[in-house]
Amino acid sequence: MTLNNSLKSYLFLLFLLLFFQAQTYSQQAFIPKDGDRIVLLGNGLIENEQHYGFLEYRLTGFWPEKQLSFRNLGWSGDTVFGEARSYYTNPPSPYDLLISQIKAAKPDWIIIGYGNVEAQDGAEGLNHFKAGLNQLLDSVASMAVKPILLSTIPQAISGSDELLAKRNEAFLLYNQAIAEIAENRSLGYVDIFKAFNTNDQMKHYENNGVHLNESGYLLLADTLLEQLKLTTQIPSFTIDASSGAIESNVATDNFTITDKSKGFSFNSTLHATSSPVAKSQSEGQKITANGLKKGTYTLSIEGKLQAVGSRKEWEEGIALVNGPSLQQSQQLLKLIREKDKIYFQQYRPQNRTYILGFRSHEQGRHKEGLAALDALIYWMDDQINQTKKPINAQYLMERLP
Repeated sequence: MTLNNSLKSYLFLLFLLLFFQAQTYSQQAFIPKDGDRIVLLGNGLIENEQHYGFLEYRLTGFWPEKQLSFRNLGWSGDTVFGEARSYYTNPPSPYDLLISQIKAAKPDWIIIGYGNVEAQDGAEGLNHFKAGLNQLLDSVASMAVKPILLSTIPQAISGSDELLAKRNEAFLLYNQAIAEIAENRSLGYVDIFKAFNTNDQMKHYENNGVHLNESGYLLLADTLLEQLKLTTQIPSFTIDASSGAIESNVATDNFTITDKSKGFSFNSTLHATSSPVAKSQSEGQKITANGLKKGTYTLSIEGKLQAVGSRKEWEEGIALVNGPSLQQSQQLLKLIREKDKIYFQQYRPQNRTYILGFRSHEQGRHKEGLAALDALIYWMDDQINQTKKPINAQYLMERLP
């Protein structure tokens, strides 16, 4: 196959897959109940997410009123057969270990991201992969757990253009198989391939062109929520100080004009921002104020100065990038990352062969220490759920003398 034919084949398959997905979008809505646990399962794409925590951040923040918990069971190089989880003890088999880890995590929902490793076997390995994925889904169904299936992501760099086209062609074949299985089982399916298959895709990847970087995991979280139809709005406020009117896409109350159009105050509910990383001013809450007298005005939230601007600047609108919402977001993300780190230490401890495996007669006493981490992990779950709660805050604009 020539390079041109390979690229043509790849583009044709991409067209077919995108058309197919448009016809078979998920039938299962993702609406966790209060108290539900969501488990992330898969290969390196899932494992590395815990270093950033954006997916968990976005999902838990979408339901600030619900107590939710998350566990990351990703394992680099893993397959639907749990092959990367094998270590020197038998039984259990790698697949038995995979299933036991899922059961131990006690999920209500499970987001599954496999296929990038298996697709290296090309079309010849497709039936084997489909059988393995169906077997995994049968096991999950027996636990009364609701799955959401993810597509693969494309590879951005390979040894040659021809090899890169071949790899991505295989990913598309496997994505079609995943989408078909999701449709047949009436499960949720999220295509994340398309979001990363762009001309500037390397800005989302590490230098190896295989693993995502921080920007990539932000895009992954945004894509998943968008396709699950879990959309959020960044708060914006438009105030007319002369008429005493306020328009906003979030609830407000106690709007008061102070000192003859020299300022105003109102209350609104603050949520963690949609993005915990301030990449640009356009991502902050935007406040526009008309009808002010000529002068310079300060804006404070809960008594803390957030912005200073002239009448003209407030008429154009000022974005608050470092307000309480962002501070709440950063604290929430910090807790999520710390919790994930502790959970990783518990479920994948160093020297696990000596603690849990066939040499546990040497250091098996440390197993009790791993179990004791449960209390800390549950405590951090509670801290995360407390931190994400909305805060009712007072906004106050005042004219400088």
